[in-house]
Formats: sequence, C-alpha cells, structure tokens
Amino acid sequence: MSQGLASIPRIVFGSATAAQTVLATQDAAIRAPLSTTRRIGFLSLAPHASVTPLALQVTRAITARRPESVLTVDATPDGDLARALEVAETAPNETRAGARTTAEALTGLEDRRGIVGLRPPATGDPVGAWLAEAAPITRFFDVAVTDFGAHHPLADLGSCAALSDVVCLVADASRAAAENARAVVPAIQALPEQPAVVLALTETDPDSSAVARAIAATSSHPVVFIPRAPRAARRAVLSLAAALVAGGREVMA
Repeated sequence: MSQGLASIPRIVFGSATAAQTVLATQDAAIRAPLSTTRRIGFLSLAPHASVTPLALQVTRAITARRPESVLTVDATPDGDLARALEVAETAPNETRAGARTTAEALTGLEDRRGIVGLRPPATGDPVGAWLAEAAPITRFFDVAVTDFGAHHPLADLGSCAALSDVVCLVADASRAAAENARAVVPAIQALPEQPAVVLALTETDPDSSAVARAIAATSSHPVVFIPRAPRAARRAVLSLAAALVAGGREVMA
C-alpha cells in the first residue's frame, strides 16, 4: 500500500476529531454566560426566503443550549416568524412598557418551550415598533432575536441594524448577491452603535460553496455558508448561532 493510501484512515479520523472539537467549542460559546443582553438582528438587502427560517433555527439552537428563555421579535410586514411560533399580534401593554421586573416584562406574552414571542402591531414602521414594544423588555433576557426582514441600504437598513449588537445579514451565495451584501458590511459596522456583522450565505447552485469560500477568505467578519443538505445545514446553523451569541466572532476550535 502506498504511503498516501496508508494515511487515509488517519486523515479521516483526524478530521472527525477536529470536527467534534469545533462542534463542542461552538456549543460552549452558545452556552457561555453573557454580561448584557445579546441583541441579534436578522436582515437582508432584498426579500429572501431564508431570513425567517434562519432566525427561527438560530433561536431554537440557542434555546436548546441556554437555561434562560429567548425573546424573539417579528418586526416584518408579513409576520412569518410569528406564525411559525404561533404568536398572535401583541397588543401594547402599559405594565410591559414600564417593566421593572421580569414578571412585568412578560405581561401579555407566552413562554413556549423557552421562546417568548413578540409581534408588534405597527410593523409598517419596524424601528418604531421595536423601540415601543421590544426595547423596554430586552434587558430582561440574555438573548433577543429580531427578524427585521428585507431593508434597502438607502432606506432603513441602517436604522434596523442599529438596534442590534450583532447583525446577521442574509444573502444568496451567488457572486453578485454575496458581493453586494459584503459591500454593505462596512457601513453597518461604521454606525454609531457599532454593531458587529455575520454574513450568512445560502446555497443556490453548485458554485455557491466556492463563492462563500472566496468571500470568507477576503472578509474580516465571519461568513457562514448555509448548504441545502439538511445535516450540513444543521451544523452551519450551529456555527451561525455561535458566532452571533459570541458577538460577531467566528467560533472555531
């Protein structure tokens, strides 16, 4: 047997061990204590079918690993995340608006398997709705996830991004879409609030993984490729959740 063939089992098992180490590190990053609320916002530059599913999957990955409930806010016009969570439109509440305790912050809200859903009524103005309904209670949660949906950079994308500590910018892993998304990242990072950014690139064709690798190789922020294959996608969601909970830091071994 040639030296190359003899080394194959070692390479395979070594890769498996390395992968398990990465998974354990990412799991630990999601479970790690947080000194302040981690506000995570999901955004895209154009309507994108993966924004809401990713927000939901990341939320579930976090709730599966943390003892505290996660606040999940649907600030989109269509309300797909709220429907997925079976959350009705949330009426304004004076007790919640002036909350001084966790019990007051939960007034009128349901905790379903570690997810507290909030669907503000005025979603035509996502920033105003978030400030009125979510801002008064986020401090009572370790993690708050908001689905802002699609917003143009020349409109209110910056205003939505400013409400987050970490922005997950979702785009197709096609060269044009990925490069357009990456081009917006410096502007988001330059906001006075200085949110971190994680770029999530979703598979669209056989060239997608190569596009994502090329973008990642020349980016200073985390880039997570989300493949179509279910098992690989679950691992990618874990990587994405870890990077977001870690404050926009890539979490590896």
